[in-house]
Amino acid sequence: MSETTPSPVREMTEDAIRPAGPKTVFVKSYGCQMNVYDSQRMADVMGAEGYREVASPEEADLILLNTCHIREKAAEKVYSELGRMRALKEEAKVQGRQVLIGVAGCVAQAEGEEIVRRARTVDLVVGPQSYHRLPDLVARAAVKPGVVDTEFPVEDKFRHLPDAAHAKTRARGISAFVTVQEGCDKFCTFCVVPYTRGAEVSRCLVPAFDGVDRA
Repeated sequence: MSETTPSPVREMTEDAIRPAGPKTVFVKSYGCQMNVYDSQRMADVMGAEGYREVASPEEADLILLNTCHIREKAAEKVYSELGRMRALKEEAKVQGRQVLIGVAGCVAQAEGEEIVRRARTVDLVVGPQSYHRLPDLVARAAVKPGVVDTEFPVEDKFRHLPDAAHAKTRARGISAFVTVQEGCDKFCTFCVVPYTRGAEVSRCLVPAFDGVDRA
């Protein structure tokens, strides 16, 4: 009896769906230096869960858009970007690979569940004060998309963020951001910061200085 020759099509399909190495995360940052810092910390949070940061969304298993709500038509720009991300997600699905898309930052905080309603491709929405919960949110979104967390949590997110690896911080360049204060209590006309970042909070000096030392 002759041996059955494996089908090349079947072999290619199995290779396409077989996971290769650690999962990857891509974070795109919009707007201010605070968002640049937050994007790096989100990458660090997921890095602690075994995710490797990559430079393009095409390489990613998790795509995070860290948004800014200061400029006019900020939300429209996000939805336009989500249209492009949807194509990547659909292509990955054809290959048998799950890609999750998350919207973070101030647009996420301001729009909340409206983002999921308007863009079904979005798996999770997380505000700027809740991204220390990302691992749990990602795990939930992988099972049931449409997870939204825009609460202002009681816990201090900085106490729950993992320390950034020294080598990883240095690899990002010769400068780094350290947060010493967030939010605002002034409620100036047309400013969204108190609504998206919350009340003004200053960090204790010791943890802030420790962040400088680690950088």
